[in-house]
Amino acid sequence: MAHAQSGFQGKWVGTAAKATGEPVQIQLVIAKAGGTLRLEQAQGYVTRDQCLDRDIPVTVNSQTESELNVSIKGNTVLKGCIDETATLKLVDGKTLQGTLQDGRTMKLVKK
Repeated sequence: MAHAQSGFQGKWVGTAAKATGEPVQIQLVIAKAGGTLRLEQAQGYVTRDQCLDRDIPVTVNSQTESELNVSIKGNTVLKGCIDETATLKLVDGKTLQGTLQDGRTMKLVKK
C-alpha cells in the first residue's frame, strides 16, 4: 500500500469537461487519505461558474498500486458544485486517466 500512496500523492494538473460540455482546467492534490480539487476556467472560455477557483475537498475511497477512487465533495463548498466519484488509473508514473461517475473523462499529469 505504501507504494500506491507514493504513486498518487502530489499535485496533478490536467483537463476535463464541465457538465455543460465546456473544457475546464483541473488541479488535483492528493495526500494520504484525501486532498483538494480546484477547477479553473479553460483558456479562451468565459464563464460565470461560481465553482471555479475554489478548493473542493476530495476523499480517497480506495486505491491499489495502479488505481485510485476518490469522492469529490463540491456541495460542501457551494451548493451545486461538482459532487461525484472518480476512478483514475495510473498510466505511467506521471499520467492519470479516468472517468467521473457520470462518464466524463479526465486526464492529469503529475507536477
